[in-house]
Amino acid sequence: MAPERPPPSVMQTAPDRPEDAADPLRSEPGAYRYYVLLLLALAYAFSFMDRNIVSILLGDLKAEFDLNDTQLGLLSGLAFALFYSTFAIPIARYADRSNRTLIVSIAVAVWSLVTAACAVVSNFTQLLLCRVGVGIGEAGGLSPSHSIISDYFRREERSLAISLFSLGATVGAFAGVVMGGIVAENYGWRAAFLVAGLPGVLLAILLKLTVREPLRGGMDGQDADASDDQATTASFFRTAQTLAGNRVYRGTVAAHVLAVFSSYSITAWLPQVFLRNFDVSQSLVGTLVGVVFLCGAAVGMVSGGWLATHMARIRSGRWELLVPAIGVALSVPIHLLALTALGSIYVCAALFMLGAFFFAWQHGPGLAVVQNAVAPEQRATAASLNFFLSNLLGLGLGPLLVGSISDQLADRYGDVSLNIALGVVVLVSISAAVMFYRVSRLIDQ
Repeated sequence: MAPERPPPSVMQTAPDRPEDAADPLRSEPGAYRYYVLLLLALAYAFSFMDRNIVSILLGDLKAEFDLNDTQLGLLSGLAFALFYSTFAIPIARYADRSNRTLIVSIAVAVWSLVTAACAVVSNFTQLLLCRVGVGIGEAGGLSPSHSIISDYFRREERSLAISLFSLGATVGAFAGVVMGGIVAENYGWRAAFLVAGLPGVLLAILLKLTVREPLRGGMDGQDADASDDQATTASFFRTAQTLAGNRVYRGTVAAHVLAVFSSYSITAWLPQVFLRNFDVSQSLVGTLVGVVFLCGAAVGMVSGGWLATHMARIRSGRWELLVPAIGVALSVPIHLLALTALGSIYVCAALFMLGAFFFAWQHGPGLAVVQNAVAPEQRATAASLNFFLSNLLGLGLGPLLVGSISDQLADRYGDVSLNIALGVVVLVSISAAVMFYRVSRLIDQ
């Protein structure tokens, strides 16, 4: 099968032209681009903290509102993911032809305020609506951020840049469970939502005042005005049709969706695995889960991004997807072993940390391929369609399915029913590894 090449505009890097040297955003932006990357990563961290803090609070919410595991799965997954995924597409489409930094700033302010509003709910329905609001707010953050990063970093730099950006997810998840556990244990779950939400408003203001909108396509040798004209005139359905016909894009998205189906489920339910299987405090669980994310997933993201970039440079571009395939394949048996290691919470946590390390190899390189495989004026839309599917099916259905299976098995297996349910979805990762490998064969040597 002949390998599929991305459009010429995507394969090229920005030419060295005299007129470019006069424009700091068309030429190398220097240290400023890393400042932009830092702020976007902080925004991503706040989004994951606000999104995932509910995982450490599920026990409190269950007791407060008399909920079952299916309802908890709805709160931690589908209520957020359905609206996040749906609103992300039109927002990303707008971002492909308008000011992306303004969109991200507004999004950060919205989801932060709604997270804080969770502190004053009085019933399950109100809490569910607040989770919906968080999802709508976060819909404007991720896809425009990926597009901005792609216009600050060259093609060969994007795997590592997006991996560094993605550290925000693990740092945010770490902060959410650690801070959430400590604050909830000492001041109650309502205070935890307040502490998580309000600081994001300050970050939104900083983003708006200090981050400049980059030239669209400037790092790919394209004329920014021409790219904007194409983004304006091309219909969404035409763009979607083009993306659907791109085998590298289509296959990478499929692999990413299959991968996050299990990872989002583990993220949502891991605190409850510890709390139900071990007699430990909420603050200790929050700390252990945070260490799993920070020392496992965060280190894995950077390692995977560096390894994919290095191997693609010295061997072939196929390694941008071979590294994800290897990492996901290695994570499956380790995660299954962790779910059965009930003799010691520290052994269990160490295994989850190791599994998270290998699994995170897929994140940055896979998302970089999504950006590299499409034209600059399609990047936010391409990212949003990827995240629409991964969040709707992975985040939306994964935790909900785990909760439903756990409820069905609870009478027979007790608290271990949650471990069994998570083991079922972890097996889905095998198909993700296979898909990453198959798509790698379509990339040029």
